[in-house]
Amino acid sequence: MKGRIKATLALALALVLVLGLVACGGGNDSGGGGGTTAVADGEYLILGNPQPLSGINAQVGRATTQAIELAVHHINENGGFNGVPLRLINYDDENSPEVAVRVAQRMLMEDNVDLIIGTLLSSNLMATGDMFEEAQILTIGNGNGPSFMEQGWEFMFRAGPNLGFAMPTVADMMLSEGWTRAAVIHGLDDATRSSAEAFMENAERVGIEVVAVETYIDGDAVFPGQIASMLGANPDVILISANGPTFPLITRELRLADWDGPIFNREAPPADAVEVAGDAIEGVIFVYPYITYEYPGQADDPVMVEFLEKFYDFHGEMPFHDCAYRAWDAMMAMWEASRIAGANDSESLRQAMHQVQIRGLGGYLDFTGGNGEGMPLFRAWTMSGGRPAPFGG
Repeated sequence: MKGRIKATLALALALVLVLGLVACGGGNDSGGGGGTTAVADGEYLILGNPQPLSGINAQVGRATTQAIELAVHHINENGGFNGVPLRLINYDDENSPEVAVRVAQRMLMEDNVDLIIGTLLSSNLMATGDMFEEAQILTIGNGNGPSFMEQGWEFMFRAGPNLGFAMPTVADMMLSEGWTRAAVIHGLDDATRSSAEAFMENAERVGIEVVAVETYIDGDAVFPGQIASMLGANPDVILISANGPTFPLITRELRLADWDGPIFNREAPPADAVEVAGDAIEGVIFVYPYITYEYPGQADDPVMVEFLEKFYDFHGEMPFHDCAYRAWDAMMAMWEASRIAGANDSESLRQAMHQVQIRGLGGYLDFTGGNGEGMPLFRAWTMSGGRPAPFGG
């Protein structure tokens, strides 16, 4: 296995990582789960974790990494991958496809990772997927955009939601409510753009007219031109296909512009969305398998409660974003594949992933469909009293 090196070399690598890395493409070796699990004989599997740890999505990347660190700790405490512990190295892809490529080169050519828990950014997965495929490294991506799982990569899987699967439901819901004129605003990254495109395809399918399409750039904080254009088209409903930090800003500005009509968001609002958007978030609708919680007892699913308690005990805080849930589910799916395979090489794990069926945080994960996707089910929610509630009661 590529990750098997002598203890002296492992110590030297750790020293290099601590002293020599810079933020651009740098790595942070967590030593097998936040330093909680010692590896006496120097044998382990190296898990690469590239995430946006700086920039606009830094909080989301941090929550994702926290869940992965917890999962690595849990897996190592419970036997590892067929008796072999994981060693986690975190990398900052800086919210940039260009940096993501440099990070991928480092993972493959210098750190010799055995497994990859991919970034939450679909654009970065699109930029690096060919590299991981050529290296035949089992990768589970955490982005929710449709595109990166449509490339035919055999070693790429996803445990979290594909928003392309949600958009038929969104279009059907709009039509059932009598909303037949839709305006759309989306970002220029792959996930928000491809999610919007999937909605527009389904809007055409059901007879909804898309009367305006506007875009924004990550980092934008105000949207007067886009909002004026959308409202000037006289829509019945507005779809915001935005990343977590941007969604509440657009929502608040829409309400300040006196839009009192229905708003759909492409994903669940992050934990701080209510604080940022205020009352503007009331009535926002989304179709998604996860919602975030303020404390463990707020969840009614015992599987979710157990995870949230573990997360809080380990990190002293609650997950900021549902990307933490996606990352935990991805790690549990990969671990289950190792049990099924009885081996840790990428080809054995790849084949075993197609047999994985486990209970995840958003429902049952089933990879037996052959397309690398594990989560087919979604639920419709609306924001009520600052919290998600089932849509329609």
